[in-house]
Formats: sequence, C-alpha cells, structure tokens
Amino acid sequence: MAGENVKNSKFGTIAVEMHFVDQGKVDKALVVQTRIFNKTRVTMPIGEILVEMGAITPAERDQILQVQQELDSRTHSTEASAKPEKQSKSLRSVKKEDTAFDITVSKDKLTASIYIDGTVPTTALDVNDVKTRLHSQGILHGIVEDVHIQEFLNAEFSVGEQWAIAAGTDPIPDAPPQIRYLFDTDPLKIGTLTEDGLMDWKERGDLPQVKAGDLLAEKIPGPKGREGMDVFGSIIPIPRLREQRFKCGKGARRSEDGMQVHATLSGIPKLSVTGEISVMPTLHIQGDIALQTGHVVFDGHIEVAGAVEKGYRVKGGSLRAKEIRDARIDVDGDISAANGIFGATIRSGGNLKAGHIHNCDIIITGDMAVEKEIIESRIEVNGRCLVNDGIIISSTISAKMGITAMDVGTQASKSNEMVVGIDQHMQREAEAIKAEIKAIKAERENLPKLLQNLKSRSDQVNTRLGAVAQEQDKCMVQHRRLQEKVEAGLLKKDNAAAEKLQKTIVELKAKQDAYDQDVAQLMEADESISQEIAATETAIAETVQTINALDARLNEINEAQKTSHGVAVVKIGGNIIAGTKVSGPHCALVLQEDLKRLSLMETDKPDHEGLKRWRFELNPFR
Repeated sequence: MAGENVKNSKFGTIAVEMHFVDQGKVDKALVVQTRIFNKTRVTMPIGEILVEMGAITPAERDQILQVQQELDSRTHSTEASAKPEKQSKSLRSVKKEDTAFDITVSKDKLTASIYIDGTVPTTALDVNDVKTRLHSQGILHGIVEDVHIQEFLNAEFSVGEQWAIAAGTDPIPDAPPQIRYLFDTDPLKIGTLTEDGLMDWKERGDLPQVKAGDLLAEKIPGPKGREGMDVFGSIIPIPRLREQRFKCGKGARRSEDGMQVHATLSGIPKLSVTGEISVMPTLHIQGDIALQTGHVVFDGHIEVAGAVEKGYRVKGGSLRAKEIRDARIDVDGDISAANGIFGATIRSGGNLKAGHIHNCDIIITGDMAVEKEIIESRIEVNGRCLVNDGIIISSTISAKMGITAMDVGTQASKSNEMVVGIDQHMQREAEAIKAEIKAIKAERENLPKLLQNLKSRSDQVNTRLGAVAQEQDKCMVQHRRLQEKVEAGLLKKDNAAAEKLQKTIVELKAKQDAYDQDVAQLMEADESISQEIAATETAIAETVQTINALDARLNEINEAQKTSHGVAVVKIGGNIIAGTKVSGPHCALVLQEDLKRLSLMETDKPDHEGLKRWRFELNPFR
C-alpha cells in the first residue's frame, strides 16, 4: 500500500500541475480510495476514481499516466548511476558528461526555449532527458515532436542559440460586431464618381424619413473567439474587446442590451461624422427665408423651398435650399444649395453640395462638391473638394483628403492657392489651445504673489486682533472689579471717591465698547481676507487642472494627427494655370508653366537620382 500511495501522490501532483484538476478534488479522491481499500482490501487507482467523480476525462487520465511513466523511467535510470540524494536535482539540472541545458519560459508563458551549455552535437543527452525536464517544470502544452528535439541535440540547427521547444496557443479575440444602419447614412452625398473620374450629378430624391419606434441601427455579433493555452497548459481567456457602444443623440434611444437603436420621434435620421445617431424633426418653409420668416433657429432639418436671402441667419441640424445669398449659415449636418451659394459665410459639420460658390467663406467637416465653379472664395474642407466638371478661380482652398477639379485658374485671374493633406481644423484647435495655455500660465504667475500678500495681510490683522483682544480683556477685568465694589456698597454715596469711581466705570465702559468695535472690524477684515485666500488657492488649483486638461486634449490632437493622415493630392482633368501654389504637410510647389491633365501628389519616394526628399510628383491624370 505504501508504494501505491507514492504512485497515487505522484499521479495527483501531475494532474494538478497539468491543470486538469485542483488539489481539493485530488484530496477527496484519496479519501474515497482509502475507504474502498478499508472495505474491500482492493486499491482502486486514483485516476479511475477521478474519472468516476467526473473530475477528469479518460483522455486526461491517459495523458497523466504517460507523463508519470516518463518520470518513473527517468527516475529508475537515474537510480542505477546516481546517489539517492541527487535524484531530486536531476529534474532541475540535467547534466551529463559536462553537457547541460537550460529551459526558460517567456514572460507571457507562450514560449519555452532550450539552450545547450556544452559541446554539440551531444550524445550525453537524449529526448527523454529533455522531455523529463520539461515536465518537471510543468511545461506540458505545445511541445515539439521528438524528432525535432533529437535534431536539435544533433546540432542540425540553432547551434549555440536558444531554440523554441514549446509554443503556447494564442487566444483569438471575438470578431467585432457588424453595424447595420437601416437608413441612408449619407443622403446628401456629393455624388457618384464614374469610371472616367467624372461626377454623376443625378437627382437623388427625398431625404429619408422615419417614425417614432422605427429601428435605426443594430449590431450583428461577429464570430466568437477562442481561448488560448500557455506552455504550462493553463487556459488563456479570450481577450475582451473594447465595447463599441452606440452613440445616441436627440430622437434616438439605445436598447437595454445595447444592440439596437430606435427612433423616439418622427423625422430625418442622421449619422454624424463622430458616429452619433439622431433623428431630426423637419421644418418646412414654403417660400424664402426672408422678412416674413426672420432668422431661423431650429434644432432639426430645415427644408426651404426657395432661397435664404441676404442678411439672414440660419442655425440648425441640416439645411436644404435652392439658393443661399449673402447669409450666415451654421448647421451641424449637411447643406445643399442646387442653384448656388453667393457671398455667404458657412459653417457645417457635414457635407456641402452646391451648383456654384461665389465670394464665400466656408468651413465644413465633411466633403464638398460643386457642379460649376468656385470663384473668389476661402474654403476649408476636412474631406474632399470636388469640382469635377467645373473651374476654380482666384480662391484659397484647403482640403484634407485632396482636391479634384476640371480647371484651375484663368490667364486673367489671380492665382489660386490649394492646400491638401492637412487637417486645418485640428491645427487651428491646437494653436488655440496653446494660446489658451500661455494666457493661463501668464495669469497664474501673479497668483502666488497675490496669495503671499493676502497671507501677510491676514497675519497683520491677526496680530492687531490679538493685541486689541488683550487690551479688551484688561478693560473688562478692571470694569468688573470696580462694578463689584459698587454693588457691594463699599463706597458711600455723595462721596468724592464714589463720584470718581463712577466716572472711571463710565470711561472703562466707553473704552470697552471701542475695543468691541475694533475687534468686530478686525474679524470682518480677517474673514474677508480668508475668503480671498481661499478663492486664490482655488484659482491656482483650477488653473493646474485646466492646463492639465488642455495638455491632454493637445496630446489627443497630436496623436490623431499621427494616425489620421490626409491625402496630399491635386487632380486636374483639364488645365491648371502657372502661378498656382500647391502646399502639403511637408512641401510646397508654385507652378512655373501652364499644365494639362495631371495629378500632383506629395511623396518622399526616391527620385530619378535616387534622392529621398519630400516633393510634389507630377503624373498623368487618371
């Protein structure tokens, strides 16, 4: 039974090390085994008991027995040539005839490497030596085949180097869910490019409409991932993906499980550039935005049958009108003006489509498409600027994702300037943040000195308050003693001394009142200074917090600029006139001659001389 106990103990130890079962179940199985033996005098193998308990499977039992047999064979061979006290070390340091090897495991436990310290090839070590060492260190998963271990021992590869002898299995994360939108997410899209690079300006019909309760979007879960396993046989859980939560604005509500978004009101569904889903109610204006309507502010889509007339302001979710004339437009979403925009100031968080643009100041977040021409305008676009069938004249245009036009400039007009591949919005925000940080730091420089002066004033007030309080106490004590004499009748009436005493009491009372007034004023002054000190200390702390927040935002912008690359390209389907300036993130070019049908792209690829430098490369238009 003693020998059996040793075997059972070894079986249990290996089972625990291989992470097939915990020690508690092994202990329970040993108790069951002892009870069976006491009743029947038969020793039931612990592996069978664990299988009967459902703690391990028959396949796992066989794996454990195989490891146990390998360890036993190693122990028996060692007993024949080594002293008993050194047997335990054989599992930790395998060394024969001045040839030893080390096994190391990577920090992530996904790779076990072996290194032979000695002469190779070696006949002093065999495959069993290596596998016994692996098992003794608990390395059970992903071990290479025996033939490869023998090749390593024969110095057929990785001589004098570490060699990966076991490799874990990387976990596979869940595939991200697919987002399905049940409405046209770009109803005012600028158009469709044909195969020859021109724009299809077909009429696209009405804007999408939804009713309260309609399904707007849903997540369709992707395929499930798979757990991994390290070289010790431990399960590596599936990595958790960052949850993609729906962003819901006005008129949209996320379901409790976060898998769907429904409309809460009727209107026009919208997907913003930041991924927010909302539903905008619609304001219909049958004529023009003019004297009869006044300025229009509406938190939704504004549909104008006529024009937005000169001098009027429009603020809302999105806008569609026939024409915009010298007005100020500020909307969160898309703008469409089929007949053109003239003399207007435009700020938009979406796309813009117009027939013509003349003498305008425009900043938009999305794409811009113009059917005929852009003349004498200042335009900043965070997407593409497309004038595929038209001309750009005497304008400054910045488009992060590139500019495409038929013609640029005329012989009689002022030169155009085109900036591509640069996020002007982020640059402007970064410069504004830097200026704000500088102003806050300049203001903060005066706060420590102000705080010091306030504390000095507080010390002076408290010193004066202490002195007055002492005088006040003396006066009160003296007044009380004299009053006690009067009340005790120690002085006779109509006596000169009594009159003098009464006079002194009156004087002390007046003096005490004056001290009381001084103390009250000093305490009021001290309270006021204390409040100023607290406000100054708060201001200092708030400036630090504000600067930290601004620095964090500045870092976010810098990181975004590194990853959100623009497209520094200008494509011309017709003519581009000499004098046109083209700028990108790294270089600029002024054309010295008129050119036709070309593409200008900023690149740092080696030129024909093999030099690597930033430049605008001219290629045929396509």
